[in-house]
Amino acid sequence: MVENALKDSLLKTISLFSKITLVWLALTFSAYSQETPPPTESETFQSKIDLEKTGRNIINALRYGKFGVADLEWKKIQADIYKEEAEYSYLAGAIHYSRLEWPEAKDALTKALAKEPNQEAASFLLGMIYAQEDNWKEAKDTWLETNQISPYNPFYHYNLGVAYYILGEYGQAITSLSKSLEYKPNYSEAKTILVKTYLELGNYAEAKKEIESILETDPKNVMASNLLGRVVYLTEKDPKKALALLKDERILGWREKKTYARCYFEVRKWRNAESLFRSIAFSPFADDYDQSFYLNLLLNLGLEEKANEFFHFIQKKNKNDSTIAEAYRMLLASREGKTLLYHYFKVRY
Repeated sequence: MVENALKDSLLKTISLFSKITLVWLALTFSAYSQETPPPTESETFQSKIDLEKTGRNIINALRYGKFGVADLEWKKIQADIYKEEAEYSYLAGAIHYSRLEWPEAKDALTKALAKEPNQEAASFLLGMIYAQEDNWKEAKDTWLETNQISPYNPFYHYNLGVAYYILGEYGQAITSLSKSLEYKPNYSEAKTILVKTYLELGNYAEAKKEIESILETDPKNVMASNLLGRVVYLTEKDPKKALALLKDERILGWREKKTYARCYFEVRKWRNAESLFRSIAFSPFADDYDQSFYLNLLLNLGLEEKANEFFHFIQKKNKNDSTIAEAYRMLLASREGKTLLYHYFKVRY
């Protein structure tokens, strides 16, 4: 009897425990279901509005270098409901770009474009990253796609033109820069690269025409004045007239440095010429004529020992046939290109 009573009691306890367990599981499942319901159509619509508004705040903050504001705004859109949107991935790419985190930025922008192939801002920024990584071919190809998405943006055509210029594709550079000027007629930066391109092609008349156009609207444009001096020397062989147009040596490109160093040499300002030409003489941009010119400069300054050192330097270095020298040339050209690009965002140096 006692044994049967114990069995009945045990069975009742197990039955009660099972019921409690089932009730607990039912309540847990119900609570879980209530905690993570799928977003309603209204909530989804509101999230898109919030994402667009916050995204606008982030972009404006990054444009003006207000990185703290951008980071605070970014924290507002970390809920799951935002993360599937192409705009979220684009904003993630912009945040990473501002932090110089190129791989993370590329991943985020690639995701944005996979979700929304016509996301022109993501495409443009992806091209900027390739340029920052000195991969100008990828930058060019990406900006070609950007311009197909948005064919009327002068800044997109301008950066594409810069990429063509750096890659030495001068005919295509003229086409892209001309397009940029078609949509922004007084875009002096585009005219400046157009001048540099015409000079590379030996079209001095067109180069001078563009320079005069810049100076007509902006008489104090220092870069345009520097370029005009180069044109004057190349066409008129007048070093004094060219030097009168030199406004700031610090912003001279390597081509302009070559020109003005020769101007200084011809007016017998050899020390000025040597100072300006030194970095060119030791660079891969120097050809045989440049090396002879620098040796002559050193000898005219009475620096025979330095001339001997430089002579031994150029004897040891067969740089014109060197793949390393070619890579170095490209890196120097790339550095110049980065300063010429239109940058939509500031970065946290």
